Amino acid sequence: MDPLICAAIASRRLLMFGYRNQVRVVEPHIHGESTAGNEALSAWLRPGYSRTDPGGGWRMYRVDALVDVQALDAAFDGARPGYNPDDAHFARIYCRLAPAPRLTLEADAGP
Repeated sequence: MDPLICAAIASRRLLMFGYRNQVRVVEPHIHGESTAGNEALSAWLRPGYSRTDPGGGWRMYRVDALVDVQALDAAFDGARPGYNPDDAHFARIYCRLAPAPRLTLEADAGP
């Protein structure tokens, strides 16, 4: 378990690191052990940090392949669309972004 990654998730701070000879800036969502037995990070790649997908999107990273991991001062708002806090790609979760609380309308609240 990487405490820097868990701290970034808890404080919703961006992470920057090298991965496969590219600099990545991501919004970390889940850190744990994948079903393949590797320490992994599920994160939203920020737009502009991928030549093949310049719009960004969901990525899974092997933590042992991350280089020079840094938590940035910049924060992100919260979970991205499609976030599943119980992601089946993980056999064990060390830390994860808390899901957004459900907004309750007065009509939903009952009598």
